[in-house]
Amino acid sequence: QSRTTLSQISTALNLSVSTISKSLSGSSEISKPTKQRVREYAKKCNYVPNTFAVSFRKGCTNSIGLVIPNIINPFFAKVLLGIENYLDEKGYKLITSFSNESYTKESKNVNKLASGYVDGFIVCVAKETQLTNNYSHIQNLIDSNIPVVLFDRICENIICDNVIIDDFKTAFDTTNYLIHSKQCKHILLTSLIGNLQHGKLRAQGFKSALKSHNNTIKGEILEAESTESLKQKITEALNKDNTIDAIFGVNEQAVVQAMHIKRQLTALNSKSKTLTIAGFCSDSQAEFDPSLIVVNQNAEEIGIQTAKLLLKRIKMTTPDHAFTKKISTSIS
Repeated sequence: QSRTTLSQISTALNLSVSTISKSLSGSSEISKPTKQRVREYAKKCNYVPNTFAVSFRKGCTNSIGLVIPNIINPFFAKVLLGIENYLDEKGYKLITSFSNESYTKESKNVNKLASGYVDGFIVCVAKETQLTNNYSHIQNLIDSNIPVVLFDRICENIICDNVIIDDFKTAFDTTNYLIHSKQCKHILLTSLIGNLQHGKLRAQGFKSALKSHNNTIKGEILEAESTESLKQKITEALNKDNTIDAIFGVNEQAVVQAMHIKRQLTALNSKSKTLTIAGFCSDSQAEFDPSLIVVNQNAEEIGIQTAKLLLKRIKMTTPDHAFTKKISTSIS
């Protein structure tokens, strides 16, 4: 069946389209009997408002565009949960798309949603976007006065609101925790994001913590482009040097690979020395290894604060300077 329109209701009830529209919106200009009559007929006809037409008249959509690399990573899943819950409370809809770490797909999704579908954007830029340093699609949004908030992966050359954690300090504090609380003497930092800005900051925090101990603690950095390559590098390092007593993974998959290797070593030799593993990952990973030290990025809070910051920007009547919100992390 075709969708019932305001015009059809108008003809059936012998009332103007304007009267029908005002009746359905609860306008005080229309008498209660007329409003009741219109609403009853609309319900009978299963009338559903055309949200795009309403948005066009209001000049806003009450919709937010979210572009993230993927939903497989638990971090992004939790951020999405925080964003969606907050926006739902505030009466906003969320339109989510995934870049799959592709600049082309990210740019295409942004441009499509920017064509009147959303009031603002929340973006975690794709790996390819950051590596190519091509933020023209984000800059176009800002130049068009479309509110944008970036989270986790940001660009210092783009002037917009950001929500991040202090990657350098968090890595510095985690390294010191391994040294002081776990008495670790030889730590491997493992990474699959070494070429991304936040990955570089975490590596710098690690090196700075080692330096603060006057080189009395040994440390190495292992970076790779794929999980298999990283797994091979970790295995080779452990076989080569039996003094390694800790692995610090700076992203979820780096932590997962370290845990796999630890289980394999334990299966081969039940008397193998204890290997401490810490890293930026979700709490769920601790189900597989209760001794895992989890660096909690408070992803859901990142989502909430990102959505909150965007709505604040949307409602601003006069321009204001860009703001960066830093979310606290914790070690457990």
